[in-house]
Amino acid sequence: MAGKRFLRYACWAWVFWLTTSAIARSEDPTPETILAWIADLSRSEFAVRDRATRRLNGLTIEHLPVLVEQLAGATDPEVKVRLSGVVAKLKYERQQNIIRAFLRDPDMTQTHELDGWKSFSQVAGANRSSKRLFLELFDRYPDLVEKPLESSQAAFEAAGDVSRSIQKSMVQLEEGDAIDGLALLYCLCAMDAHGDQRLASSGLRIFSRFPYNQIIRDPQAKRPMEVLVERWALSLQSGSDLTRAMLIMVESDLSSVRGVARKMLQIREGADRSDPEDVMLGLQMMFRFGQEEDLPVIEPWLDCTDVCLEMTALGFPGGLVESPPGLGIPSSGERSAQQTLEVRDAAILACMRITNMEYRNYFPGLRTQEPRGYNPSTILLPSADKEFRQSRIDAWRATRKP
Repeated sequence: MAGKRFLRYACWAWVFWLTTSAIARSEDPTPETILAWIADLSRSEFAVRDRATRRLNGLTIEHLPVLVEQLAGATDPEVKVRLSGVVAKLKYERQQNIIRAFLRDPDMTQTHELDGWKSFSQVAGANRSSKRLFLELFDRYPDLVEKPLESSQAAFEAAGDVSRSIQKSMVQLEEGDAIDGLALLYCLCAMDAHGDQRLASSGLRIFSRFPYNQIIRDPQAKRPMEVLVERWALSLQSGSDLTRAMLIMVESDLSSVRGVARKMLQIREGADRSDPEDVMLGLQMMFRFGQEEDLPVIEPWLDCTDVCLEMTALGFPGGLVESPPGLGIPSSGERSAQQTLEVRDAAILACMRITNMEYRNYFPGLRTQEPRGYNPSTILLPSADKEFRQSRIDAWRATRKP
């Protein structure tokens, strides 16, 4: 019996709350009436305070400005607590209404008061996938959603705030968040959009660590992520940095790694010249994702004669220091020759795959190996097989003749 009586009272209370809320909403109270309800929140009688709270809870988002203004000037603790709950509820309703309108609108230029979309869509693309990724920032970084990054300095300062938040979580061994990685990636891309690459390399350490790189691997966000990560990676300058960025992209299976591979394969001279292993990775990516327009970037590697950087040691006059004889360590010349052959074989394999040749007829020992495409050791011919190596190149070039 007691249980049934309690259930009956609960139902009556629920109906009473719905009725009073509906009445409050239908009344469309004037500002003066709202101010009177707010004043009742500080009355000594609990019933009066409770009734005023229910009436205020029945207000709509159109009344939010006056409530926010009154909350800012409130001094009574009871008024602050009760009014804060009402304001928080209406702000949440307003936010959800904005988000729904933003997601449903087919016009990708409309921000619906989420002005950060102007900057985000510029670097991530304007599509529904980008919109959903953009809204992932709302809870943790609302400023990035509500305000555009309209200058290099604004993006730089935002990136600094995100970096400090990440660093704090690392130092204090707190659990990080994938959204931190997304926020930093967005800020770095926004900086690049303004021609500023000052912090580009700082992302390498973050995007290679869990959990900050998990958003990059999210299959639901793959389309905008390919755009964002490629933009950030292409802002890097040295071959070693490009390689680290490519490895992040390879592990996330982002096909936009192709653009980064192009840039790395074009670094052939100077201090930023790519290491042989970097070149091999670039050619492996061309094997997986390369297209016809990439052939002019790959073809020069077919005739390369030396891919090994000159090794120098500080403090040793003369620079290059060879290993002592008898240790079985290849000399720099031997290493250079071996790596040059590996690169040339990888280049012709990429060319054959791009032009739809039956490359397995020329690389019978090829073993596929995800995520890089194949194991380089299975494509290398010994240096003595110069004629067969040349026959591969000649066969491919024969298919290119008009």
